[in-house]
Amino acid sequence: MIICASRRTDIPAFHAEWLMNRLRAGYVLVRNPVCRNLVYQVDLTRCNVDCLVLISKDPRPLLPYLTEIARMGYMTIFQITITPYGRDLEPSVPFKADVADAFKDISDRVGVDRMIWRYDPIILNDYLDVAYHRRKFDMLCRELEGYTHRCTFSFVDMYGKLGQYGNRLRAVTNAEMDAMGAMMVPIATAHGMRLSYCCAHHDLSRFGIEPRGCIDRQQMEVLGIPYQELDKPLRDGCRCVKNIDIGAYDTCAHGCVYCYANAADPAVRSQRVYNPAGELLWGAVTSADQVVVLDGRKDARISDYFDYKQY
Repeated sequence: MIICASRRTDIPAFHAEWLMNRLRAGYVLVRNPVCRNLVYQVDLTRCNVDCLVLISKDPRPLLPYLTEIARMGYMTIFQITITPYGRDLEPSVPFKADVADAFKDISDRVGVDRMIWRYDPIILNDYLDVAYHRRKFDMLCRELEGYTHRCTFSFVDMYGKLGQYGNRLRAVTNAEMDAMGAMMVPIATAHGMRLSYCCAHHDLSRFGIEPRGCIDRQQMEVLGIPYQELDKPLRDGCRCVKNIDIGAYDTCAHGCVYCYANAADPAVRSQRVYNPAGELLWGAVTSADQVVVLDGRKDARISDYFDYKQY
């Protein structure tokens, strides 16, 4: 079973202590994001977890626990997002140099094959043009050279709520995608990285860019991690293998304006008190809830109930 922590929130940044408590306990409860009275009990014992995929924009709070996670025997893969945006788009993401330092620290501990850099999403507008991305992408490639062999990206998806941001966020044209692909490939190659395109809606293969999942079969095969194919994609163009996401929506404090995972009012989110000892990441089981023990080797469909475009 592959555990994802998490597409729904930044667990390493904001819930590292909670994650460690759940790994020590050997199980976690996950509320279905659509069928709210349905709660899954997921086995997190090492014998049942083939891989723990940790996704973050700030993995630093997890660093003190990496030795313990390794001693517990978990295979880990890290996907760390470093993008070239400012506070107008990513209000609470820490300085990118600090995140890059953490990236390199983790890579030294776990190895480059278990590190993925996410340059994601790519946003283009009047000032974030291809020339801007050329400068920033080259700078970040230089910074991360030797610490990863893979960079994955996607283009911003203009779902419902993003229309309120006017020209700051807009759809990326096919011509702009081509221009980005042509620009990024030689830079990435020069620094020992291959590019992959997540949830591809436009073919960039002629530039040498692979359409791959975030949690993809190629990496699992290279690392010798057992996997199963998804019964249906998590979203259009998704190529991920089966995995169980143990996160919860509306629990991330980065405040990125393009994020699909936060729908609640920021003021409401800021008033929440999280219990690191809780079985659920947020809230508690009630008498109205149905708790279902999930066998991850037979069924990894927790994420299938969520349509990200509802946000």
